[in-house]
Amino acid sequence: MSRFTWKLSNVNRWGKQLQKLPIIFFLICALVFFAFSNSSKPRVLVLSSYATDFAWTKDINVGLSWTLDKKPYSIQYHYMDTKRNPGAAYKEKAGQLARRLIERWEPNVIISIDDNAQEFVAKYFNNHPKIDIVYSGVNAEASAYGFDKASNVTGILERIPFLSLKEIFLQILPPDRRRIVHYSDDSETSEAIHQEMADFDWRPIDLIEHRKVATFEEWKQFIKNSGKIADFLLITHYHTLRRSSTDDTVVSPKEVMKWTIENSPIPDIGCWGFYVDDGGMLAVGISPYEMGEVAGKMTTEILENHRRPSEIPSTKSQNFVMYMRESRLKQYGVDLPKVYKDFAHATNHYYQ
Repeated sequence: MSRFTWKLSNVNRWGKQLQKLPIIFFLICALVFFAFSNSSKPRVLVLSSYATDFAWTKDINVGLSWTLDKKPYSIQYHYMDTKRNPGAAYKEKAGQLARRLIERWEPNVIISIDDNAQEFVAKYFNNHPKIDIVYSGVNAEASAYGFDKASNVTGILERIPFLSLKEIFLQILPPDRRRIVHYSDDSETSEAIHQEMADFDWRPIDLIEHRKVATFEEWKQFIKNSGKIADFLLITHYHTLRRSSTDDTVVSPKEVMKWTIENSPIPDIGCWGFYVDDGGMLAVGISPYEMGEVAGKMTTEILENHRRPSEIPSTKSQNFVMYMRESRLKQYGVDLPKVYKDFAHATNHYYQ
């Protein structure tokens, strides 16, 4: 090959490389723009106490999506998974991991959902100068986490619709058979619920007892004996029951409910949609969609209207959803007014 030919081939190669430069330059500019636009977007961390295998958590995310999906935010979801892992050591470690994530990412707003997210994470950022907190699904009082004294916090408390629940009992139970018992697991969430239940005026309904149960063995005994002292069974949470006093394995909610509906001598009612999803007869359920939607709206108020959380009044859940399972209603001869059935049908929560 002549020197001239060699030089010409090199020129051609360099020419082809130079032709690629505009494309490379464009890609670099696009990457820089993408990185800059993402870094300049408001950052929102959705911090859930549980995981997406829990229907409550999934439905709260649906409510959040109604207000946040089309917003120009950088949103990250983090799940602590403390429902399946209720041990103290696990929750402390999950809290540490979430706190490190927050310190590293520095979100503008933390949407902290359910009580464990507040206890192990959110409260550590009270009065933070750069991070605001919107809590949701909180069963305890806001003061339990110091939120009442924090200027960077607002949110929505989760409250069982006791008046609606009482009305259902009055519709179902005749005057001479209005005794109810309430059982739950012994989680922190249940602690707050039991306090609410003790404070509520159930009259003329007679709340015979309400117990927090630690193990599945104990649960079975209480359920079997419930028919001797009551006419109706009220169940709230049942997600952290240990197998026995010598086995700390957490029994799956599905297994707990399968055994319960097969062995309960009296009809049953719950306070969340997951109760009927798991096989329960009836639920006057707190709306998870409201929990998500309200928290999302508060977040947009902070990020778009530049309102301080202290300027946004905290609130309590107002809405409830009816859930029914027809086969079990028939099993116990429970007949509800048509308006309740229509409500369950209209929201696709009427099961066969």
